[in-house]
Amino acid sequence: MATPPWRRALACLLPALLAGWASSTSAVHAQSIATGARHGLALQADGSVLAWGDNRLAQRGAGTTLYVPTAREIALPAKAVAVQASSTSALVLDDQGNVWSWGTNRRGELGDGTRTDRPTPRIVFRNAARITINGGTSSPSFVIDKDGQPWWWGPMYAGGEVLVPTRAAQVPARLVSVGQYGPTTAGLDDKGVIWAWGEYVPCAASTGPSGPVAMAGLPPIERFYIQLSAVWPEGVRTLFSRAEAVDTSGRAWKWGGEAGFGPGPGPTFGIGMPWYLNTLCPPVRSPQDDPREPYAPKAHSELVRAGTVIERFITSDSAQAQASNAYTTLGITADGELWQWRDEYNAPPGMTLRREASNVADASRYSTREREGALGLIYVTRDGKVYAKGTNYNLHLGIARAEADGAEAVSSPQNVQLPSAAVSVHANGTGSYALLKDGTLLAWGAGAGQLDRFSDIGWYAVPERPSQVALPFAIARIAVAQGRWLALDTDGGVWSSDEWGSGPQASGVLRPTMVSRANGLPAARAISLGGTANGGSLASILGVDGSVWTMGSSAGVFPPPPAPRPGLDEYFSQMRVPRKVLGLPLSIVQVASVGRSSYALDASGGVWFWGQHAYGLGGRSAAQLGIDLVVNEPYLLPLPHKAVSIHTNANDEGFCAVLADGSAQCYGRMFNEHAGRAFRLHAPIEELSIGVAERGQGLIADEREGTVHFRLADGTVWAWGRGRYGQLGNGTFANAAEPTPVNNDAGTGDLDLAPATPNVPTASRPPFRVKTRLAGNLRTLSFDADVFGSVGLGAGNLYAFATADLRTWMQLDGQGQWGPLRATVPAAASNVPLGSEAQSTPLAILPQFSGTGLAGVRVFVGQGRDAQEMLSARRFREVLELAPED
Repeated sequence: MATPPWRRALACLLPALLAGWASSTSAVHAQSIATGARHGLALQADGSVLAWGDNRLAQRGAGTTLYVPTAREIALPAKAVAVQASSTSALVLDDQGNVWSWGTNRRGELGDGTRTDRPTPRIVFRNAARITINGGTSSPSFVIDKDGQPWWWGPMYAGGEVLVPTRAAQVPARLVSVGQYGPTTAGLDDKGVIWAWGEYVPCAASTGPSGPVAMAGLPPIERFYIQLSAVWPEGVRTLFSRAEAVDTSGRAWKWGGEAGFGPGPGPTFGIGMPWYLNTLCPPVRSPQDDPREPYAPKAHSELVRAGTVIERFITSDSAQAQASNAYTTLGITADGELWQWRDEYNAPPGMTLRREASNVADASRYSTREREGALGLIYVTRDGKVYAKGTNYNLHLGIARAEADGAEAVSSPQNVQLPSAAVSVHANGTGSYALLKDGTLLAWGAGAGQLDRFSDIGWYAVPERPSQVALPFAIARIAVAQGRWLALDTDGGVWSSDEWGSGPQASGVLRPTMVSRANGLPAARAISLGGTANGGSLASILGVDGSVWTMGSSAGVFPPPPAPRPGLDEYFSQMRVPRKVLGLPLSIVQVASVGRSSYALDASGGVWFWGQHAYGLGGRSAAQLGIDLVVNEPYLLPLPHKAVSIHTNANDEGFCAVLADGSAQCYGRMFNEHAGRAFRLHAPIEELSIGVAERGQGLIADEREGTVHFRLADGTVWAWGRGRYGQLGNGTFANAAEPTPVNNDAGTGDLDLAPATPNVPTASRPPFRVKTRLAGNLRTLSFDADVFGSVGLGAGNLYAFATADLRTWMQLDGQGQWGPLRATVPAAASNVPLGSEAQSTPLAILPQFSGTGLAGVRVFVGQGRDAQEMLSARRFREVLELAPED
């Protein structure tokens, strides 16, 4: 096919336009630093890439097994017969009645008496007849022994954990199944009788604790359901339990509490609140044959058309569904074919059904919350073998996460293995990208996962090491957010990773597709991508003519009143295709997006803002804005100097402008909201990168948090903010209230991205360097350090201190033992060479700690001729602050 004349003309014109734009402002350069939620990246002068921080989601691209696309056998020295998976663990029953467990163990869900994660199967219970619930971290796990008695372990509703299997109740019958919701547990015995115990037992004499009682007045029951609900009569929370059952004749029954709106058979509560709560005791017939029939699993339509009959659906009760965090459906045919499918109404065409395996006896699915759609599957074959595939974030695949340098997180940069030189680096919360000189895009980490094109069910393939993204074009620029990217090709076309922006109605196949130009979008010269914590995206596109276009927001794209506002259909249509932003000059040279807010930098150094004014992102107070927090008409930010570049993170936390005087002015949640924060370092700031907030990744975090990296004019990189996962790159796992230098990979000096440029001397640096390593978690932790010397100190001692509240202190002695701080402070290491910044001494701070209660602990290391001299010289620094585990 011949190239259209307009495309040949554009191919000639675009390089000249881009070159002219590049010469018009110092803001334009390849992105050389990038910051995620817990990791950082840097591009060196030779095109190599360094990474530091956390690697548990493969965001550093080194040494972990996070995803396996094809089923692998999990070695089990027994014949398996059944399996139950939660989002954090797996339980398997063998033909001898042994229950095996493996996975993560934050709340004792493995039942082995510890809270230590374990990738290998181990027997935790004997003499079992069946596994009824694997509760994971959300509820207890239950098994029934061969005498028909229930046992449980894991997290308890009332708080705390039971770490080993313990008898849940003494039931005077042989149970065949158990159901549990909140504080209420019920079981069905082999005679069809329902037994219940705990609190809020339906039809019990009181809501307090009750031993096992049989529910009278029922015929033999085949299956049952139990749930805990609440009403708020006159603002007072009232809990009640309700049970429903189907008898062996197919008739439905209900008993316990029944709430509803309007006048009912029971008392109506509250003035103007038509709540009623009725007590159904003894049980009554339900008008429906099966109250759960509308929610019963149904075979996929393609299976029905093909005549494939599902003999057994793998279903979950409410507790197990919450524990597994997986809502696909599994079904097994009479000849052992295992099928898995998703809701056909909310899934892309061709991505809803998959034949998983043959000769299957039992199966269970799960999903981890760290990545929507990060599925996993474990199944047992009829010959007793166990297989697993999918995500290994919580060790379901029986594979230990390999650790680079013995650590899951490193606090100093390490080299990333790339096939050739890169020209820019990018990061979202838990993923990384590198753009190579030839236009190839590499991606790694959970946040860079994409749908597996060879799967029919929509598995997310997570690249654990830098892997090429298959694209039909060469990339000139890229912008990334969690789970999505935009790319600018060499012809000025804009592409999205998943058809976003391709038109009002996408096909749903989720493949790289060019963004629609139907509304007049010109060739582009710059792009930006933002988003919100709930997964929405906002794009800004800068045309070669200086116009600015947006997708994902209505702000700025419609004329102000009295012009008619769009109808609902038009509103949602404009969210899916680019629309031109009104009220901006045609001298725009850079665009940026964050959350639901947008920015544009003009050639005179002015920065324009529009969109949602959350957390003071527009530099104005609530009083200045009034009641409307959405800015539809762009206005200029009140900056103290002209801006030369603008920077945002991909969430809703912060915006910064690098100013002409070499400082940076920032606004947003991380930067005192509309009051802002100014940064001025010893050398002019040339580039900065704002990390994605941990909160936006579903991770436990502080109310105000985030990390910023600065590239200075002398080539050094500095960092500020949160660093408890090594993401500052300064050798520690602690936060930094003031900017601190990022170490080089050896730990002996500053990271320098421009080695030919002389460094600017500064006294604003720590008294000595450290290079620390962290492995494990708050339940099994290992932490050690290399401590570098200080000029002029000579031989001296190393000291280590720990505190959780800055009032009570512990100290590390020379034998590696921690104890209360004493008047005479012992050295952790004595008479070691500390006179050279290039020489280090190893220090084992926490060689192997197993236990709980470490959250919030802070560790400090110091050096001096003695403790008094160390304090006088202020030669100590914080090296570790343990965050709450997530």
